[in-house]
Amino acid sequence: MIYSESGNGASTESLDNYKVLRVGDIAFEGHENKDFKFGRFVMNDVGNGIMSPRFTVLRPLIDMELNFWKEYINYEPIMQKKLVYSTKKGTMMNELVVEDFLNQYVAVPSVQEQQKIGYLLKCMTDDITLHQEESFLHKYML
Repeated sequence: MIYSESGNGASTESLDNYKVLRVGDIAFEGHENKDFKFGRFVMNDVGNGIMSPRFTVLRPLIDMELNFWKEYINYEPIMQKKLVYSTKKGTMMNELVVEDFLNQYVAVPSVQEQQKIGYLLKCMTDDITLHQEESFLHKYML
């Protein structure tokens, strides 16, 4: 999924069919690939927008630590088994059976731990990004 401030090219007539995707929402993308055999969850941490009706959107009941959850929901050793029991083959991709997914237990750290882990992950991501940019600048300035 890609966020674009200019929209996604949807015609005005079809906008009623699209789903609203808010910051903090989790979309299920059912395409199989070598990293995600049954599809994957994607946390929207970019901006509010619309999304194709073919994707499932989960909206948390409470505010969540985005930096923690966007990594946690993509951690295959935890999520793969949950998706095995809560997806079905669709025409073009796997479909999430929401009721089956919500009936499964997922071990989750306390909110305080999520905040600490999320902060650590963000610092690491920022540091990696900084070093990549620095490397890019050195490559093209020398």
